[in-house]
Amino acid sequence: MEELANQVNYVVGHFGIKSFIGFGVGAGANILARFALAHPLKVDALALINCTSSQAGWIEWAYQKMNCRSLRAHGITHSVLDYLMWHHFGRLPEERNHDLAQMYRSHFTRNVNPTNLSLFIESYVRRSDLCIGRDGDTLKVPVLNITGALSPHVDDTVTFNGRLNPSTSTWMKISDCGMVLEEQPGKLSEAFRLFLQGEGYVAPLSPTKIVLYRRLSDAGAGAGGRRRCRHSPVIRITENPISEAVVC
Repeated sequence: MEELANQVNYVVGHFGIKSFIGFGVGAGANILARFALAHPLKVDALALINCTSSQAGWIEWAYQKMNCRSLRAHGITHSVLDYLMWHHFGRLPEERNHDLAQMYRSHFTRNVNPTNLSLFIESYVRRSDLCIGRDGDTLKVPVLNITGALSPHVDDTVTFNGRLNPSTSTWMKISDCGMVLEEQPGKLSEAFRLFLQGEGYVAPLSPTKIVLYRRLSDAGAGAGGRRRCRHSPVIRITENPISEAVVC
């Protein structure tokens, strides 16, 4: 996991990105948190879903070891498939969204390389603790810590939240879902928009008024009328990248 976090630095350097807002889910959230700890000046903020900050426990380690052995020997078996579905959706995903659950079952069965998946699982299960805490070193960037009410990773996000600075972090549990991005895209996009707005990246206006706000900001720039942002002398205004068709 440390090597994967270091590879983010090469990507940032290749594209000439001075700083960015990270959005990660699961293992990706853990990787971005590690990168932010090592390179705090390159990260403006983090939006993390189901982030784990501690080592794997014995139960998780045992389940994942059995899954890795089964993946190498037999591929995607029924037991491995059930565990993958539980890991992503929590309990009884078919009762909440049958079509989405069947789509993911089909994807895991047909499109996932069992050997590569076993290697990735082994890397994740061997992860080290982030070694952060409110009384010591912790993430210095604003963090939006999100989970689903039906997700099996709620306790992990609570532990992670307890190790963050309460003045720069927000913990959010979205109801009626286990897989937040797929099951509640509208609620997630609104939470992310408000998070960006709080950091000075989105104007506190409706999308229809953003153009007018930009014109007023440009008119007042000469007289020093723009509001100062935390990282820039001007506010960075961007329209909502999520279309209305997705926000449902």
